Order: sequence, then structure tokens, then C-alpha cells
Amino acid sequence: MCGISGIIQKNGEPVSTALLSQMTSVLGHRGPDDHDTRIIENAGLGHRRLAIVDRSAAGRQPMCDESETLWVVFNGEIYNHLELRARLEREGFHFRSRSDTEVILYLYRLYGDDCVHHLRGMFAFAIWDASARRLMVARDRFGQKPIYYAETDGRFMFASELKALRQCPELCLDINLSSIHRYLAMDYIAAPNSIYKSVRKLPAAHQLTLEDGRLAVKRYWSLDYSQPEIAGSRMEREQQLREHFDEAVRLRLMGEVPMGVFLSGGVDSNLIAATMSRVGDQRVESFTIGFSNQCWDESRHAAEAAEYLGTKHHEFILQPDLQRLLPTIACHFDEPFGDPSALPTWCLSEMASRHITVALTGEGGDEALAGYPRYRKHGIARRIWMLPGPVRRGMSRLLTAMLPDSTSLSHPLRGLANLLGSQQKSLDPVYAQWLFHCDLQTAESLYCDEFSQSLTLNDPLDYLSALFAGSNARTPLDAMLHVDQQSYLADDLLPKLDMTMMAHGMEGRSPFLDHEFAAFMAALPEKDKLHGSCGKRILRDAMADRVGPGVMDREKRGFGLPLQDWLNGSLRDMLHDVLFSTAARSRGLFRPPALQTLIRENEQGHPTRAFLLWNLLILELWFANQDDQRVDHISLR
Repeated sequence: MCGISGIIQKNGEPVSTALLSQMTSVLGHRGPDDHDTRIIENAGLGHRRLAIVDRSAAGRQPMCDESETLWVVFNGEIYNHLELRARLEREGFHFRSRSDTEVILYLYRLYGDDCVHHLRGMFAFAIWDASARRLMVARDRFGQKPIYYAETDGRFMFASELKALRQCPELCLDINLSSIHRYLAMDYIAAPNSIYKSVRKLPAAHQLTLEDGRLAVKRYWSLDYSQPEIAGSRMEREQQLREHFDEAVRLRLMGEVPMGVFLSGGVDSNLIAATMSRVGDQRVESFTIGFSNQCWDESRHAAEAAEYLGTKHHEFILQPDLQRLLPTIACHFDEPFGDPSALPTWCLSEMASRHITVALTGEGGDEALAGYPRYRKHGIARRIWMLPGPVRRGMSRLLTAMLPDSTSLSHPLRGLANLLGSQQKSLDPVYAQWLFHCDLQTAESLYCDEFSQSLTLNDPLDYLSALFAGSNARTPLDAMLHVDQQSYLADDLLPKLDMTMMAHGMEGRSPFLDHEFAAFMAALPEKDKLHGSCGKRILRDAMADRVGPGVMDREKRGFGLPLQDWLNGSLRDMLHDVLFSTAARSRGLFRPPALQTLIRENEQGHPTRAFLLWNLLILELWFANQDDQRVDHISLR
């Protein structure tokens, strides 16, 4: 795992050595083992190295082929690199290292841009072809490794993190107001947008080329949900799943550094830990984080799993210094990022980094096999939606009249009444709205006029609706899984994992993000994914003998956090001081009375206000931590 950066001078002027060095230097946390930069005519490449495969000097980057025509910087792991190396050697290529980086170089020599189709792993890499004066940048299929890019007059730049691009003094840092709106609704800013108008993210499964001054971006892969369902008996499908899972775990044990697993009380991490013990040759080290509040704590379940599986277990009870941690994390993410589970993931990574360099995680399992409760909720909604609209809305009015005024918005009957009364023509926008923390009505009351008038307020809904429309899924459930993989997984969960782990010089790997395994899961019948109220049905049935009692019956928890308690307690003063500061007011984004209303509703127990207030707090902490006054040119007054 590493950090990469690069500059291409489109106008033919020399690359600034000082700028390239500074861009590479600020990525030091991503690669504490080594660093180097290289200028090749009008191109400059930088690399920070976290040495995992071929830790010798032969694996240093930027790396070139024997003719010094092709140059590469690479962040990630290619799990099938030994198989690819053997194939390339049969084609006559001669290797000077044992690294997977060199494999990418020669694959490009043989296949050009199509080299990405041969890679099984996670990656973000850039290849500079000096003879053609051509740049190609690629990002892995699910978006495990990030790439940001930007252009100024005559200059193109890219980097693993946005902070590297900010080193360029000519880069305009005007705020993208639409990104703030999308962030408040969804907790994250979806690719290709960033917080800045001038900076873009390369989306997952995309390639970028720069040739003769022309920039082109294209998708090279998409998970196919239109393929026929897997044939054969249930028993045969379970055996295939076990084989795929074992292979995906085995491949991710590649490397020359200490490895472990992030272990919770849930299904995915238990199965990964159990399978690591089966296919690996060392005792597994496991790491978990707990909470002093028992309502949010799963450390007891993790400890039971560790004892059953025989792992060497490490536990950390989270009692965070929120006043110190929140500004640090908000600043490190480079742009507003509201997923509160970034906090425990940060702390878990900090603890684990004292013992291991690579941790296996369960990202992608819920989006592949319907692990979230909302998929079950949508199944119920689909049956309700079969009723004629007038009948549904009449039932909604009747149910609403029967419920006491004091009934919480989180009460199931209140949710049923809202669903019955929905005016939407299909369930796709209804599903999308379930994911939002700032709906249209809230935005209209919260945003100042100038801010609101600069936006398309339906943008978050339009974004997810377009993903639904573009899906080739066979069933409504598969369409939801497909949309979540392209949005929530790619732009929330995976950036969170990359940024928090790389902040501590660690690498995360998930077996569920093996694209061959993912294709198999996509083709499973719906009943194998969601059966009645049980998600991950086939995974639970096929692997039940690998884990301890009760694991397969456990509900999905994740990193739930007591946000409401924090915002009403230890963060109460900080919340007021930050949201109503002179700097926050001067930006002219939000109405102070509306902010007061949100705080009061949260104190009264409103079920969703804590998430929106958290996002607002992180946004203002991010603004406050920017050391470049160029970002303050946002005032709308």
C-alpha cells in the first residue's frame, strides 16, 4: 500500500521538482518505508512506499521498464501477480524484482489499457509512456484505492489524497456548493465530485487517459446483474460459495508483513477469521474495539469468537477524547466526511498498527448478500406497493389518525403510515430517501436563500435515481445491491477504510471485494441472499460449521455510536460554539434559527437529527481546519 502523485506539464514546461516533492511528502503516512520522485521530460511521478511485497530495493517506485520508456507508480495489491508473472515470462519478459508493480508495467506493454482486465486486486496506478507522451491512470473495480486529479493552466496533477493537490498554489479552491448539499444528505461526496470545483475523483472501475492535451475518462468494468442465475442445487451453490470464499481469503494473505483481522461479533468478520485459520499457516491475530456503553458494545461477542477460533486477540475500549479526535479526523479526510464510524475505525487502526501492517475486513459483504435491514424493509414495501395508490393513501390517513401525536417518527407504525402515504410513483426514490439525513423539506428550511438558490435541491435523489435507472439488475433487490455498491460502498465505506487505515500506515483487504467472487454472488438467486427476514442466507447456511454458537443468528450491528447522547452531552458546548461561530455565520450557508430547531429536536429524541447535526459539525470542523484562506471565499452575502 502506498501513496502516489504526479504532474504532467501539458505546455511542455519543466516539472517543478519542489512541487512534486511537496505533493509526495504530504502523503508520508501512506508510505513510511521509502519515498522517491522522478522527472521524465514533461512528466513527474512521486511515490511513498509501504513495503509489503518484495520489500527489497528492487521494488522501489517510480519503476520503469528496461528501456526506461514506461514508468509506473502504483498503490494497492495485485493478488494474482505470480500467475501473471509466469504468463509474461512465457511471452519473453524478464523481471528484475519480485514485486507486483513490475507485473503491471509488462501487462501494459502487452495489452495497453486493457491490462486492467487481467488484474485481480485493488489498485490505483498511473503509467507514463514517455515515447507516446501519454498518461494512463486506473482505479480498481470497487474503488478500494483513491485517485484525485485536477488541471490548472498547462498542468495536470493527480494524487492518492486531496491534500497533495492542495500543495499547488495555482489550484483554485472554490467550494462546490452542490457537494455540500449532497454531503449533508448522504454523509459523503460521491465521485466524480469533490468538495472543490476544480478537483475531481476518478470513479471506481474507471480509467483516465491524457494524450495530446486531451483528457478522457471511461468505465472499463461493471458488475453484471443481468447474467442468468447460477444453475444447480442449493448444495452445489453452497459448495461453490465455500470454494470462492476460501480462495478470496487465501489470495489476501499474500505479503511479507504481519497480518490480522478486524473482528466484531458479526457474521462476515467471524467467517474471515475462521477461514484465515483454515487456509493460512500462522495463528491469526484479531482486533476489536468496544464501548463502555453496553447498548453499543460488541466486544463481548468478539472476545467469545476469538476464544472459539483460537486467535491472539487484542481489545480496545473506546472512551474517545472527542474534542481532540474530531478535528483531527475531519482535517485528515481532506473534505467533509460524515460517516461517524470513521471514529472507531480510526481508533481501531491506530491500535492494530502497533502489531500488524495488513488487516482483513468484511467490507462489501452486506452489499453483495443483502445484509442491511433496509433490504428486508424494502421487501415489505414492495408488497404494500401492490395496493392501488388511493387505497394506500386512505390507509395512511386512517393509521395516522389512530396514532397519538406523541408517536415517535422512528416508531414502526409511523414509518408504515409514511410509506403508505408516499406520493412517489415507484419505490426507487422511496428507497433513496431512506438513506438521506437531510431531506428536501429540511434543506429548504435550513439553507439560506442564496445557498438554496444556487442548488438543485433534488440532486441527491436524482443521483441515486440515475443509478437505479442505469442498473441492469434482474430483481428489485439486486438493483438495490447494485446501487449501494456504486454509491455507499464505493464513496463511503471504502474511502473511510482507506483513509483511516492509511493514516496509521496500514492496509485493509476484503475478500468480498474479489471481483470473481462478487460476480458469483451477483448471479445467486434472490432467495440465497434474502430469505424472509434473513439476509446473507446462503453464507449463513454454507459456513455455519466454521464459527461458534449463535454467530449466524446475530443481527447486523456495525459501528453504531451514541451520537444523540454525545451531542446532548460531551459535545453539546462544542456543537454550539462551532455551528454558531463568527466564521460559520459569515459563510451564510445555514439559518441560525433552523440550526437551533435541529438541536432542540435532537434533545427531544428526534430519530434522525443527530446524524444531520453530526454532519454539520464535521463540515464546520473541516472548514476551521483548512490552513489555506482560499477556501474562505464561500460567503454568499
